[in-house]
Amino acid sequence: MPYVIEVCVAGGTMEICRYYTPRIGVKGEKREKREKLTPEAQKRVNQRLAEKTLRRTMNENFANGDVLVRLDFRDRPAGSREMQRLIADAVKKMRREYRKAGKPLRYIYVKEVGPRGGRHIHMVLGREDMDVLAVLQKCWPHGGIHVDPMHTAPQFGQIASYFIKYASRTEETEGKLVGKRWYASRNLRKPKVTKRVVKSNRWREKVRKRKGYQLEKGSVRSGVSELTGYRYFSYTLIRQGVGSG
Repeated sequence: MPYVIEVCVAGGTMEICRYYTPRIGVKGEKREKREKLTPEAQKRVNQRLAEKTLRRTMNENFANGDVLVRLDFRDRPAGSREMQRLIADAVKKMRREYRKAGKPLRYIYVKEVGPRGGRHIHMVLGREDMDVLAVLQKCWPHGGIHVDPMHTAPQFGQIASYFIKYASRTEETEGKLVGKRWYASRNLRKPKVTKRVVKSNRWREKVRKRKGYQLEKGSVRSGVSELTGYRYFSYTLIRQGVGSG
């Protein structure tokens, strides 16, 4: 019964996932009874997929010393459309400042619209030896600015999780997804993903050691996919010498 092994290398992380898929045919493999996903269940699946993509993108493109930013609003915008206009203008100004210094601008941001009226922009930003606070103060005249160095490299999964929660909160508050879940500069690298089909009658749920890597604590996952009804097994390895700071 063939199954797929997917390996994603993103920065100092390596995510490995084994899973069955109907696309390659899984004769003899028992498929769990799968009901049609409810809108709420489908939303959870979509959020997990978005979080996975964002986590991998952050891990590939950012490092300790880059910064986590929160931008506030002195005068509350009506909603995410107005917020998008303001942050897009700010990013344009920031790009100009970085360009003057001969530096690339790397960023990812999400908009947060809370049910009680809170409005924030959350951003990860490449430092590039720039005075980030000075740049932001020059380009963001709309309210408070909070800057914290990122320090959990090579794994920024928790930040990615928070970002998707902010985006989901905005969607719930406004009743629909306006624009994108998250926005990123076009110069970000894509994680390296490879897939291969393993023809085997034996399903293995075993962490495979790889030279130069160690298992990330708490990363082992196994279960049945809500989407396919088939089993999966996954875990993450961290490149040695690049651990959390």
